[in-house]
Amino acid sequence: MPKYYSTDLTIPIIEIMAETKEQAEAIMNEFIDSISPVMELKIRWEECDWEIQENVLDETKGEWVVS
Repeated sequence: MPKYYSTDLTIPIIEIMAETKEQAEAIMNEFIDSISPVMELKIRWEECDWEIQENVLDETKGEWVVS
């Protein structure tokens, strides 16, 4: 009987070193492009999905908040 393996992969990215949301988006695309060659040869995959969030330090509360 033919078979194949599958999984869902979650990679929390906790910080992207970028000056703007657009730059963070470009860095994510660069990251996906860099892993694509391995994935093309050994892994069939569907589209990646992500949303860039800007996190700002609320100094009065001393905590990071999504803006």
